[in-house]
Amino acid sequence: MKSKHVNKTYFINAIIVVVIMVFFRFIPTFGSMTELGMAILGIFIGALYGWITCEKVWPAVLAIVMLGLTEYSEGGVATVLTSATSNAILQQILWLLVFAAILTTSGISTQLANRIVASKVCKGRPWVLSVFIYLATLIVACFGAGMAAMLICWDFIYTVCDQVGFSKKDKWPKLMIVGVAFSSSVGTVGMPFIAGVSATFGYLSAASEGLYSTYNYAQYLIFSLAMMAASTILYFVICKFIIRPDVSKLKENVDIGKKEPFTMAQKLAMVALAALIVLTILPSILPEGSVKTFLNSIGTTPFILMIIAFFTIFRNKEGKQYFPFQLIASKGIFWDMVFMVGTAITMGTALSSSATGFTDTLLSVFTPIFEGSSPIVFIIVIIVFTMILTNIINNAVAGAIMIPVMYAYASQIGVNPLMVCAILCFVSDIGLMLPCASPSGAMLASNKEWLNTKDIMIYGGIGAITMIIVAIVVGIPLGSAIFTI
Repeated sequence: MKSKHVNKTYFINAIIVVVIMVFFRFIPTFGSMTELGMAILGIFIGALYGWITCEKVWPAVLAIVMLGLTEYSEGGVATVLTSATSNAILQQILWLLVFAAILTTSGISTQLANRIVASKVCKGRPWVLSVFIYLATLIVACFGAGMAAMLICWDFIYTVCDQVGFSKKDKWPKLMIVGVAFSSSVGTVGMPFIAGVSATFGYLSAASEGLYSTYNYAQYLIFSLAMMAASTILYFVICKFIIRPDVSKLKENVDIGKKEPFTMAQKLAMVALAALIVLTILPSILPEGSVKTFLNSIGTTPFILMIIAFFTIFRNKEGKQYFPFQLIASKGIFWDMVFMVGTAITMGTALSSSATGFTDTLLSVFTPIFEGSSPIVFIIVIIVFTMILTNIINNAVAGAIMIPVMYAYASQIGVNPLMVCAILCFVSDIGLMLPCASPSGAMLASNKEWLNTKDIMIYGGIGAITMIIVAIVVGIPLGSAIFTI
């Protein structure tokens, strides 16, 4: 009976998606919206509704088809589809996902987490152990294995609880289980070449019609390191001095396991990671000259692809590849994400075009709200609203909605869109309170053995509040100083 109810709800939502996409255009225009703008807005809203209530792929495909049937594209559906699949940001995301599979299939993420948490400095020091578990997740998540890091570190927490006698009702395990999810979400946008960061800046590129088509990797890395450090410190200050779980049992000796030596595949994965970091960040920090010009002429995406291709060369003693391309491509590419991001960027570009009147309408709505307010107040409101939105719907969808809204107003009052976009990379990724909010939120909701809904709301709320404070206190001043328009 339950499965029938689920299917019924799903198909009702699917019908609603189609109805919105087809019939929204017949709603009378408002503000500065044109008839074309209403048609494109309806397609975009329908796609968002489908992504939230159904799935990612078919609403994305339907949106592309529907957009191709409007007057927006002279070449029809084929032209829109070509635009969506050939988008430079999407190409970069695609190869970053394949690269991330080199790390996950080699097992280097597990090794790194083991070595961090098993450090001798953790023994007999409850809060040091807690911070190391958090950092193990954060560091591994920075290099594309956030979900794996969550599962690994949850196992560490369960092991510790068994050894020292924590029950499933105690505060410390609940706090740490949610804290690991928070850490994974923060780390997922920690590196400038991570797919989620590229996607968020891709939304800005679409909203600005290519005016902000790139971002400086070195600037983002400095910014993200500060954001990660500040959020880690504040999170544990709140945990230790406000939540105050009983950690006395952790003063006992905890044995998490012995270190295993690195395999050849793991060593190669570390070299690949180092190469990616150097080749993607180096052009941003080199002085002007022939070397910088040469590296920029190649571009980030070709560098990623060349690294992947190079590391498929290596073989073990039996002649088998360490990283067969078919394996890392099948393990790495999340096609639902690719479809959603490609469509969101394409729809964002279409909706932001002058022919729709969408940007002018947004300005007419937001101007009275922010009239007389400082740019700082505007940014704070955007931050808080994005955090609320990402915990109600979905983190990826929240970014797709809020970046165009932010840009439409920011560009008019002198706020640096690159700075706000960098902040929203972090804010929009902290969707922990509902299972629909993010993969981390879904994993928390499924961990019913250790958490109930109240636990997730309370401790997930701590993560949300932490990031809001860090975004305002650290993100705004630091981002204003670092990011250049």
